[in-house]
Amino acid sequence: MLGILPQAAVVKTVTETGAKKYKSLDKNQKMAVNIGGLALFAGVLFMGYKMYSGMKDTISWFTGAKSEEERKAAETKVKSQIDQEINKVGITPTIGIAKAKGIAQALLDAMEYPGTYEEQIYSNLSVLKNSADWLLVGREYGMPRKRTLVAELYNELDNKEMIKAKAILSKIGVTI
Repeated sequence: MLGILPQAAVVKTVTETGAKKYKSLDKNQKMAVNIGGLALFAGVLFMGYKMYSGMKDTISWFTGAKSEEERKAAETKVKSQIDQEINKVGITPTIGIAKAKGIAQALLDAMEYPGTYEEQIYSNLSVLKNSADWLLVGREYGMPRKRTLVAELYNELDNKEMIKAKAILSKIGVTI
């Protein structure tokens, strides 16, 4: 048989001693001890909350959640600006949102992995019929790598390739 651990014996002794002292207190002293205990408990809870709040930003930075929130906020702002631009252009897109999403995904796929698939970029840009189509694809592209579609093209294509992409887009009245 293991018996009582030394730590458990100390806790038991202290608890029994504390209980005897508490029982010997008068009514007002017991009330003061109870209020003090509640105040201490509330203080510990408050300090725990403050420590968690202070560490929350650090934790979100380590997990990447903060970066993702910032990217989504920037993407929402860009999408709003593009929506305003589509309305200002006054041209109706010739493609729907589903097709725009498909083109945007194909463009991302062409640039996402090591090596850029320029021909895939050119063929997807050639599908666009007007500037509203370009804006719609740009809106659906969003900012998956913290860059807009235009910034992504400049990042991925060299000067010669960019001239070809600009030529394709200039046919529909888009200058980038």
